[in-house]
Amino acid sequence: MKLDRSFYTRDTILVAKELLGCYLIHKTPEGITKGQIVEVEAYKGPKDKGAHSYKYRHTPRMDPLFKTGGFAYIFQVYGNNYCFNVVTQKENMPEAVLIRALKPCEGIELMGKRRNINLSDSNRSKFKNLTNGPSKLCQAFDIKTFLNGIDLCDNELYILSNSTSDANKEIVATPRINIDYAEEYKDKLWRFFLDGNEFISGNYRTNIDLKGL
Repeated sequence: MKLDRSFYTRDTILVAKELLGCYLIHKTPEGITKGQIVEVEAYKGPKDKGAHSYKYRHTPRMDPLFKTGGFAYIFQVYGNNYCFNVVTQKENMPEAVLIRALKPCEGIELMGKRRNINLSDSNRSKFKNLTNGPSKLCQAFDIKTFLNGIDLCDNELYILSNSTSDANKEIVATPRINIDYAEEYKDKLWRFFLDGNEFISGNYRTNIDLKGL
């Protein structure tokens, strides 16, 4: 079942954790790509020194962040690389969840073509490299800034819920990645991923209890 608006307009930490195990779908003229969300990061907007919208910063490209939850906020980093974020909360509460990694499920050959990865030799490391990072998954799914602001409740780029058992695997919480500039907020345990999943974007040292987060 496609996630509806009410899913996204809740607390950002809760949305981040409940996105794990869900499926991202992108329908394009080239074909459909589908992947299971296995790693995310939460960004808590105006109070979060790691967020683009810290202190209510607002530029034109950030307009989707200020919409109600359920829209996409996509920005460009490092040349032709992109990051895909799911907007949360209510209108004018600019918070979001960064999708950091996916497990490829459908359209794998198309993902390989877009990532310029030859999958013909069944090399497992190449397969894992398709979508084990925020910019990698954007390239594999053809997610670029022309999709910034797209409604995730429509039928082009959207997320499906997951009711199967693997959606209930233990969740690991760690600090977010590459936000050393965020001072005390760099240590917030707002990066979440499915324990033991081979497609996460980086290593972790230990499991951390989520109670009280």
